[in-house]
Amino acid sequence: MKKIVSLVLCLLMVVPLLFANGQDEQATQKVYTLKVGHASTTESTRHKALLEFKKYVEEKSEGRLQIEIYPAATLGNESDMIEAMKLGTLEMFVGGVFASQSPMLEIYLMPFFFPTQADLMKVSHSELGKRIMQSAEPYGIKMLAIGDGGSRQITNNAHPIKTPGDMKGLKIRTPPIESIIKSMEAMGASAVSIPYGDTYMALKTNVADGQENPLANIGDMKFYEVQKYMTLIDYQFHPEPIDMGLDMWNSLPADLQQIIQDGAWVYTDAQNKLRRDLNDYYYDMIVKGGVQVYKPTSAERALFVKACEPVYKYFVDKGTFKQSDLDEMRAIASK
Repeated sequence: MKKIVSLVLCLLMVVPLLFANGQDEQATQKVYTLKVGHASTTESTRHKALLEFKKYVEEKSEGRLQIEIYPAATLGNESDMIEAMKLGTLEMFVGGVFASQSPMLEIYLMPFFFPTQADLMKVSHSELGKRIMQSAEPYGIKMLAIGDGGSRQITNNAHPIKTPGDMKGLKIRTPPIESIIKSMEAMGASAVSIPYGDTYMALKTNVADGQENPLANIGDMKFYEVQKYMTLIDYQFHPEPIDMGLDMWNSLPADLQQIIQDGAWVYTDAQNKLRRDLNDYYYDMIVKGGVQVYKPTSAERALFVKACEPVYKYFVDKGTFKQSDLDEMRAIASK
């Protein structure tokens, strides 16, 4: 009888362990399919870099992670995709509408702040960059990495823009990003908020006189076909956050989280390199498309910088970020 009792006790101890091991084995073998949405075309640097992300993540996870990429706003506009990610119906997103991801992202968008892509990336890899990424979590977003979304130029159909005075009266299409709207207004233009995918037709039909975007976007979206003039001004460098819904992130095993985290920086590095390498390609495309390009002199550029000074004060006064955050960012970028 004692032997029987001992055997039963052993079985009671072993069975739960076997069951737990079985559950662990199931978790290890589970395949997770992650949909990634973005608004750019399949020829964009964003999409090409996401293909690198997909390759890295699927290989490193040995197939436990499967990435499905949905380009060209096929899952809705950028605002729609961000909301879908927060609700859990879309796993990942890459793109703008920064305030919906975290208002703190606006700090990257201060006009005429970053001279180069490398300066922006110093901030992304700093403790300040980590705090900015963590600031998205209260909004239901795990921000995985921040890269370079491109330095922005201004195009229009009315006349060459050489000074802020030339911006007065122009209707410039902007995304729903407050720092862009405030910058355009500070330089004298009227901002017209139009979804990215609708911009070409808005320019063609004169709903907007002009727009602002990186060279890659102007070329990729063929805006040069419906614009006459471009001012090469680099007035903003945009961040390029790659996001995952926070609930989805928390549901993943730790080893897969690490693979996705590493893959996000693979995406960022690939996107950054593509933007650097293809700038001349897209510039030539725009010029060959018939657009007249003007680059402001140092004195003319200083007028734009001066005009945009109130934008900094607006966001500090609003409480989007502190003056100390700006000072910290400037110190990091200038190292």
